[in-house]
Amino acid sequence: MDKKKLLLYLVLGLVIVLLLLLTLFPGMIYALNDSGVLGNSVGNSVSDKCTPALGYSVDSWKEHMSHHPDIYEGCL
Repeated sequence: MDKKKLLLYLVLGLVIVLLLLLTLFPGMIYALNDSGVLGNSVGNSVSDKCTPALGYSVDSWKEHMSHHPDIYEGCL
């Protein structure tokens, strides 16, 4: 019974920590998507990174990239 309680507390603690992180850093998921850490891009070459993502026009993609000059420095 003690092992079940410990496991329950560990899972609850992990959920609470994740919720706190997502609450304190709401843009974290978008930053990870933009950086390519999550692996949702086809490749990490400059040409792939500079082409507009799905749902973006060329102008809106350029505006988006201008907000992240450290990530898209080769595109700007």
